[in-house]
Amino acid sequence: MTKLLVKHIAIGIVVIFGALTLTFVLARMSGDPTGLILPQDASAEQRAQLRSQLGIDRPLLEQYLAYLGGAVRGDLGDSYFDSSSVSAVVLRYLPNTAILAVSSFVLTVLVAVPLGTLAAVRRGGVLDRLVQAVAVVGNSVPAFWSGLLLLQVFAVNLGWLPTFGTVGVASLILPTVNLMLFLFPQMARLTRASVLDVLPMPYVDTARTKGAGEFRVLTVHVLRNGLLPVLALGGVQFGSLFGGAVLTETVFAWPGIGTLAVRSISRSDFPVVQGIVVYVAVIFAIVTVLTEVLARAANPRLRTAA
Repeated sequence: MTKLLVKHIAIGIVVIFGALTLTFVLARMSGDPTGLILPQDASAEQRAQLRSQLGIDRPLLEQYLAYLGGAVRGDLGDSYFDSSSVSAVVLRYLPNTAILAVSSFVLTVLVAVPLGTLAAVRRGGVLDRLVQAVAVVGNSVPAFWSGLLLLQVFAVNLGWLPTFGTVGVASLILPTVNLMLFLFPQMARLTRASVLDVLPMPYVDTARTKGAGEFRVLTVHVLRNGLLPVLALGGVQFGSLFGGAVLTETVFAWPGIGTLAVRSISRSDFPVVQGIVVYVAVIFAIVTVLTEVLARAANPRLRTAA
């Protein structure tokens, strides 16, 4: 178990290092930020002075090594525009993304896992076909389109919910539902498939013959063994929400790191873009390790195998 955790932590460090390196190179290839920071009539001397202040006039390898050294110490540099450190800028927006990610993921689990399980138990029934139909539609509808549709119906036409911003819990409902619609298809279909694989197993029949109720059979014997693939998928989905909710955050004007990333890329704020990638990579690595721990806690056979 310890060796496996060390392995996953090492892989996470490699992923963070690779993401940081790739983002650094791509950011430097995207152009000179002084053209955006300074006015158009700035002189060549002013541009050269600013490049020297930003440290982008040095050789690329020297810039890269300096950035790596600062990243190891927790110093990701300063924003070109906000007059703040990158960490301060990212942490200003990260809590909003975390709230949105947690609420949408919890809602997805509460809806997709029970419906996927019932669809497998009643295979071929009305509920099964309905869940599969909703999953197909959910996979086919772009996130920005479903977000605009939710806004039109519940915010504009009915006036039940606010159209944008972070004013209270009500403003969280529509973006949460929109992300849930994006996550639901994969989780519901994988839950259904996993439960169908476990239902014919001998230990399920043995539990029934011993007098266990159907609810206990499903929760203790079926779901505990059948949800391991779903748990792995959930870890990937939850981690991806921190970097992949850009469309939802944009549609609902939700001030998260997705919105910050779009704004930083548009104005070539290289340090902030790199900082966002580092934070997302770290979060993804932590979620991966925690998912591995939860999988072994849920299934003793994996602990034995480890």
